[in-house]
Amino acid sequence: MTKRTSLNLDFALVDEAKEVLETKETTETIHKALKEVVRNERLRRLSRRRFDFSNEDLDALRTSRSENAAGVSVSPRATA
Repeated sequence: MTKRTSLNLDFALVDEAKEVLETKETTETIHKALKEVVRNERLRRLSRRRFDFSNEDLDALRTSRSENAAGVSVSPRATA
């Protein structure tokens, strides 16, 4: 949902954010900054989660992944 609104912004800060985020428009800058804030919070929460896997669980996951990849050839990417 998009909604027009009025904001009091520190344009020196907006200009700095434009440089950091490599954006041109103020709206684009704010949207990208908000997305980054949400992404960072999600990653922070994920990093604090505890995942309990036994060695047997991990082996089963590895085995199923390698079986699914059987017969699939993966070549390394060319670097520029």
